[in-house]
Amino acid sequence: MNLCRVLLVDDEAMILEGYQKVFDWKQYQCEVVGTAMDGEEAVRKAEELKPDIVIMDINLPKLNGLEAIKEIQNQTEDSRPVYVVVVTGYDDFSYCQEALRLRVSDFILKPIDFESFVPVLEKLVEKVMNNPRRRQVISGTLEKIVAYMELHLEEKNVSLTLLAEQMEMNPAYISQLFKKELGIGYHAYLNQMRVERAKKYLTESDESITLVAEKVGFSDYRVFTKVFKSIMGETPSQFRKR
Repeated sequence: MNLCRVLLVDDEAMILEGYQKVFDWKQYQCEVVGTAMDGEEAVRKAEELKPDIVIMDINLPKLNGLEAIKEIQNQTEDSRPVYVVVVTGYDDFSYCQEALRLRVSDFILKPIDFESFVPVLEKLVEKVMNNPRRRQVISGTLEKIVAYMELHLEEKNVSLTLLAEQMEMNPAYISQLFKKELGIGYHAYLNQMRVERAKKYLTESDESITLVAEKVGFSDYRVFTKVFKSIMGETPSQFRKR
């Protein structure tokens, strides 16, 4: 699954639980891969889990947040940066100064307002997804999805939900992937694939329009005809004659 990997760090269990219950991470192409309750654990989990984004409280036991951030950045590869969001109840300029020197991506004050948190997260997700290494992973993922669609094109229930279940991905993520990478929605792309397959059958066989419709996943030939004409500008029969 090619979601942004998020590590949550706070010394209060209720806050960590709230992060996961109140906020729909998958809606924003993220998954929480782990949590930590002190600075030392945060450094260890960051090395083990390789998060893309770390959301960390400043006031932590064993190793404070700023010290933990230094350690995490020291173990991070330049080609795969970790974006850190500092969460603090301290409205203290000295903390902000130090955090800025550590190239922290953003600040959030407690209590957290999740509405204002959304644009912060969206900005970081965009940075993660535009990383060249991540782009290669996304391209490979899209190839796998399209290959699956090709294999199951004749099935009438190749819905986005079913596809997401088979690929073990979030439907919203797949939908956004098609729009961002191919400039077209999932269902529109599926219809184009079906029409391309239908053109082959119409050209190379004498099978009826109804049978061709069924072979490319349409249970109703009238719906097939409508979709075909909207894409090709002519009906299947007109295409075959031409």
